[in-house]
Amino acid sequence: MRIGWGIILWVVGLAGCIGGATSPLLVRQYVLEYPPPAGETVSAAAGILKVERFTAVRVHAGPAMLRREGPFRRDAYHERRWRVAPGDMVTDFLRRDLRHAGLFRAVLASRDPEETRFVLAGGLEEFSEVVDGRQRTAVLEATVTLLDLAAREAPDRVVLQKGYRYAEPFASEGDAELAASMSRAMSRFSRQVIVDIDQALKRHPR
Repeated sequence: MRIGWGIILWVVGLAGCIGGATSPLLVRQYVLEYPPPAGETVSAAAGILKVERFTAVRVHAGPAMLRREGPFRRDAYHERRWRVAPGDMVTDFLRRDLRHAGLFRAVLASRDPEETRFVLAGGLEEFSEVVDGRQRTAVLEATVTLLDLAAREAPDRVVLQKGYRYAEPFASEGDAELAASMSRAMSRFSRQVIVDIDQALKRHPR
Protein backbone atom coordinates (compact mmCIF):
# COMPACT_ATOMS: atom_id res chain seq x y z
CA MET A 1 0.00 0.00 0.00
CA ARG A 2 2.82 2.39 0.92
CA ILE A 3 4.61 1.57 -2.32
CA GLY A 4 1.41 2.21 -4.30
CA TRP A 5 0.85 5.62 -2.70
CA GLY A 6 4.49 6.48 -3.30
CA ILE A 7 4.19 5.72 -6.99
CA ILE A 8 1.03 7.86 -7.28
CA LEU A 9 2.67 10.82 -5.54
CA TRP A 10 5.73 10.46 -7.74
CA VAL A 11 3.62 10.52 -10.91
CA VAL A 12 1.67 13.57 -9.72
CA GLY A 13 4.86 15.39 -8.84
CA LEU A 14 6.42 14.54 -12.18
CA ALA A 15 3.35 15.84 -14.02
CA GLY A 16 3.54 19.07 -12.04
CA CYS A 17 7.19 19.53 -12.94
CA ILE A 18 6.47 18.93 -16.62
CA GLY A 19 3.52 21.33 -16.58
CA GLY A 20 5.50 23.99 -14.75
CA ALA A 21 8.33 23.74 -17.26
CA THR A 22 6.17 24.85 -20.18
CA SER A 23 6.65 28.45 -21.24
CA PRO A 24 3.67 30.84 -20.90
CA LEU A 25 1.66 31.57 -24.02
CA LEU A 26 2.86 34.72 -25.78
CA VAL A 27 -0.04 36.77 -27.15
CA ARG A 28 0.93 39.67 -29.38
CA GLN A 29 -1.37 42.67 -29.08
CA TYR A 30 -1.92 45.41 -31.63
CA VAL A 31 -3.42 48.91 -31.71
CA LEU A 32 -4.11 51.41 -34.47
CA GLU A 33 -1.42 53.99 -35.20
CA TYR A 34 -1.76 57.08 -37.41
CA PRO A 35 -1.35 60.86 -36.98
CA PRO A 36 -4.42 63.07 -36.58
CA PRO A 37 -5.80 64.21 -39.95
CA ALA A 38 -4.31 67.52 -41.01
CA GLY A 39 -5.03 70.12 -43.65
CA GLU A 40 -8.82 70.20 -43.34
CA THR A 41 -10.61 73.58 -43.35
CA VAL A 42 -13.10 73.64 -40.49
CA SER A 43 -15.18 76.31 -38.78
CA ALA A 44 -15.34 76.15 -35.01
CA ALA A 45 -18.74 75.75 -33.34
CA ALA A 46 -19.63 77.43 -30.09
CA GLY A 47 -20.86 74.25 -28.47
CA ILE A 48 -19.14 71.41 -26.62
CA LEU A 49 -19.21 67.89 -28.03
CA LYS A 50 -19.45 64.63 -26.11
CA VAL A 51 -18.36 61.49 -27.96
CA GLU A 52 -20.29 58.49 -26.74
CA ARG A 53 -18.71 55.05 -26.74
CA PHE A 54 -19.32 53.37 -30.09
CA THR A 55 -21.46 50.28 -29.98
CA ALA A 56 -20.32 47.22 -31.92
CA VAL A 57 -22.06 44.21 -33.36
CA ARG A 58 -21.59 41.18 -31.14
CA VAL A 59 -18.99 39.52 -33.35
CA HIS A 60 -16.68 42.54 -32.90
CA ALA A 61 -17.38 43.07 -29.20
CA GLY A 62 -14.11 41.42 -28.12
CA PRO A 63 -10.43 41.97 -28.97
CA ALA A 64 -10.09 39.11 -31.48
CA MET A 65 -8.45 39.92 -34.84
CA LEU A 66 -11.05 38.46 -37.17
CA ARG A 67 -10.69 37.16 -40.70
CA ARG A 68 -13.61 36.57 -43.08
CA GLU A 69 -13.09 33.95 -45.78
CA GLY A 70 -16.28 33.26 -47.67
CA PRO A 71 -19.93 33.26 -46.58
CA PHE A 72 -20.83 32.41 -42.97
CA ARG A 73 -17.20 31.95 -41.92
CA ARG A 74 -15.28 33.94 -39.33
CA ASP A 75 -11.83 32.95 -38.10
CA ALA A 76 -9.45 34.64 -35.69
CA TYR A 77 -5.67 34.89 -35.57
CA HIS A 78 -4.32 32.58 -32.88
CA GLU A 79 -2.19 34.27 -30.21
CA ARG A 80 -2.79 37.64 -31.90
CA ARG A 81 -5.42 40.18 -30.88
CA TRP A 82 -6.27 43.85 -30.56
CA ARG A 83 -5.11 45.48 -27.34
CA VAL A 84 -8.63 46.82 -26.75
CA ALA A 85 -11.97 46.08 -28.39
CA PRO A 86 -12.40 47.68 -31.85
CA GLY A 87 -15.39 49.79 -30.78
CA ASP A 88 -13.35 51.41 -28.02
CA MET A 89 -10.39 52.03 -30.33
CA VAL A 90 -12.57 53.73 -32.93
CA THR A 91 -14.14 55.90 -30.22
CA ASP A 92 -10.80 56.94 -28.74
CA PHE A 93 -9.17 57.84 -32.05
CA LEU A 94 -12.18 59.71 -33.38
CA ARG A 95 -12.37 61.75 -30.17
CA ARG A 96 -8.65 62.56 -30.42
CA ASP A 97 -8.98 63.62 -34.06
CA LEU A 98 -12.01 65.81 -33.36
CA ARG A 99 -10.10 67.59 -30.62
CA HIS A 100 -7.23 68.15 -33.00
CA ALA A 101 -9.55 69.50 -35.71
CA GLY A 102 -10.92 72.26 -33.49
CA LEU A 103 -14.52 71.90 -34.66
CA PHE A 104 -15.83 72.42 -31.13
CA ARG A 105 -14.81 74.46 -28.13
CA ALA A 106 -14.14 71.19 -26.34
CA VAL A 107 -14.52 67.47 -27.04
CA LEU A 108 -15.34 65.28 -24.05
CA ALA A 109 -15.56 61.56 -23.37
CA SER A 110 -18.79 59.83 -22.42
CA ARG A 111 -17.57 59.38 -18.84
CA ASP A 112 -17.17 63.14 -18.33
CA PRO A 113 -20.04 64.45 -16.16
CA GLU A 114 -20.48 67.80 -17.92
CA GLU A 115 -23.64 68.41 -19.92
CA THR A 116 -23.03 69.26 -23.59
CA ARG A 117 -25.06 70.62 -26.46
CA PHE A 118 -23.74 68.20 -29.09
CA VAL A 119 -23.46 64.42 -28.80
CA LEU A 120 -21.76 62.11 -31.27
CA ALA A 121 -22.82 58.46 -31.23
CA GLY A 122 -21.89 55.63 -33.54
CA GLY A 123 -21.95 51.94 -34.24
CA LEU A 124 -19.27 49.61 -35.61
CA GLU A 125 -20.54 47.09 -38.17
CA GLU A 126 -17.31 45.62 -39.57
CA PHE A 127 -13.71 45.61 -38.37
CA SER A 128 -11.94 42.65 -39.91
CA GLU A 129 -9.79 41.22 -42.65
CA VAL A 130 -11.70 40.09 -45.72
CA VAL A 131 -10.09 37.45 -47.91
CA ASP A 132 -11.22 37.11 -51.52
CA GLY A 133 -8.96 34.73 -53.36
CA ARG A 134 -5.48 36.22 -53.11
CA GLN A 135 -6.76 39.67 -52.20
CA ARG A 136 -6.69 40.65 -48.54
CA THR A 137 -8.45 43.79 -47.36
CA ALA A 138 -8.91 45.52 -44.00
CA VAL A 139 -12.56 46.61 -43.86
CA LEU A 140 -13.96 49.23 -41.47
CA GLU A 141 -17.69 49.92 -41.60
CA ALA A 142 -19.48 52.23 -39.18
CA THR A 143 -22.39 54.62 -38.76
CA VAL A 144 -22.23 58.06 -37.12
CA THR A 145 -24.99 60.26 -35.69
CA LEU A 146 -24.47 63.85 -34.49
CA LEU A 147 -27.22 65.23 -32.24
CA ASP A 148 -27.96 68.80 -31.12
CA LEU A 149 -29.66 68.47 -27.74
CA ALA A 150 -30.63 72.15 -27.77
CA ALA A 151 -33.28 71.51 -30.43
CA ARG A 152 -36.79 71.23 -29.02
CA GLU A 153 -38.22 68.71 -31.48
CA ALA A 154 -36.63 65.26 -31.70
CA PRO A 155 -36.33 65.25 -35.53
CA ASP A 156 -34.54 68.60 -35.41
CA ARG A 157 -31.88 67.20 -33.10
CA VAL A 158 -30.30 65.10 -35.85
CA VAL A 159 -27.54 67.21 -37.38
CA LEU A 160 -25.87 64.36 -39.25
CA GLN A 161 -26.46 60.66 -39.73
CA LYS A 162 -24.33 58.74 -42.19
CA GLY A 163 -22.80 55.34 -42.87
CA TYR A 164 -19.16 54.82 -43.85
CA ARG A 165 -17.24 51.90 -45.31
CA TYR A 166 -13.52 51.85 -46.04
CA ALA A 167 -11.42 49.01 -47.43
CA GLU A 168 -7.61 49.04 -47.43
CA PRO A 169 -5.84 46.21 -49.31
CA PHE A 170 -2.60 44.65 -48.15
CA ALA A 171 -0.26 42.21 -49.82
CA SER A 172 0.58 39.40 -47.43
CA GLU A 173 -1.10 37.48 -44.63
CA GLY A 174 -0.24 38.68 -41.16
CA ASP A 175 -1.54 40.41 -38.09
CA ALA A 176 0.88 43.34 -38.40
CA GLU A 177 -0.20 43.93 -42.00
CA LEU A 178 -3.82 43.92 -40.89
CA ALA A 179 -3.12 46.46 -38.13
CA ALA A 180 -1.31 48.78 -40.55
CA SER A 181 -4.08 48.60 -43.16
CA MET A 182 -6.82 49.07 -40.57
CA SER A 183 -4.97 52.17 -39.34
CA ARG A 184 -5.15 53.62 -42.86
CA ALA A 185 -8.87 52.82 -43.03
CA MET A 186 -9.44 54.49 -39.65
CA SER A 187 -7.54 57.58 -40.79
CA ARG A 188 -9.73 57.92 -43.89
CA PHE A 189 -12.88 57.35 -41.85
CA SER A 190 -11.95 59.94 -39.24
CA ARG A 191 -10.97 62.54 -41.84
CA GLN A 192 -14.28 62.17 -43.67
CA VAL A 193 -16.33 62.31 -40.47
CA ILE A 194 -14.66 65.61 -39.56
CA VAL A 195 -15.41 67.06 -43.01
CA ASP A 196 -19.02 65.89 -42.88
CA ILE A 197 -19.58 67.30 -39.39
CA ASP A 198 -18.10 70.63 -40.46
CA GLN A 199 -20.42 70.84 -43.47
CA ALA A 200 -23.45 69.74 -41.42
CA LEU A 201 -22.77 72.39 -38.78
CA LYS A 202 -22.59 75.10 -41.45
CA ARG A 203 -26.08 74.12 -42.63
CA HIS A 204 -27.42 73.67 -39.10
CA PRO A 205 -29.04 76.71 -37.41
CA ARG A 206 -26.90 77.94 -34.52
